[in-house]
Order: sequence, then C-alpha cells, then structure tokens
Amino acid sequence: MDAKNPNNTYTKEQLWNRDAAISRLAGNEGLLNRIVDMFLSQIEQKQLSLKDAADRQDAEAVRFNSHAMKGVSGDVGADAIRERACAIEAQAKQGDLSQINGDIRALDDIINQTISVMRY
Repeated sequence: MDAKNPNNTYTKEQLWNRDAAISRLAGNEGLLNRIVDMFLSQIEQKQLSLKDAADRQDAEAVRFNSHAMKGVSGDVGADAIRERACAIEAQAKQGDLSQINGDIRALDDIINQTISVMRY
C-alpha cells in the first residue's frame, strides 16, 4: 500500500498529467500523441520485465526495470506510475524486495488506470 495514497485511488490528473507533458513539449500535441503511442506500446513489456525480475528476486534487475519504467512514464506525464516505480527502485537499491509482490500489484493497478485515462 502507498503511504501517501492508502486506497490507491487517483484522479485523472494524478494518473496522467497531460498538461505538464504538453507544456514540456512546447504545446506540440502531435508530438505528445506520438510519445503516448510509444508509451502504450512499451509499458506492457516493461511490466513483464519488472515482474520477471521480481519473481527471480533479482534486486539489480528490479532496480534497472523500475528505473526504465520511471523514465518512460515521466516522459509522458504518467505521474502515478513514475512515483510508484521510483519507490520500487529505491527499495531495490537497498536490496529490499520484501514487499515487491504487493508493490508490483499496486503498480499494475496504476498502469491499468493510466492506460484507461490515456485511451479515453
């Protein structure tokens, strides 16, 4: 569970900060749409890679995959995913995978919510 958001409920803006993303792109909506399409095509594979690393209890692979997920979600303004991936990365850096299964389930839920918002 997320201490900052114990019910794992997010507003659309927390899931996808579209305004901030488009602002970083100088208002280029076409570019944002392309970046969102790339994000949507990559996120499932990133999820699978992170789950595989967690299943193997490979802290370095969890760190690497959560860092990559943090980067792509940050690029597109998927703030809730970025925050959760950042927390997972920090735990993996410390070698602490004791809560990884719950963290992955929460991340999966956030990803599903974010995808729904982006496709809406």
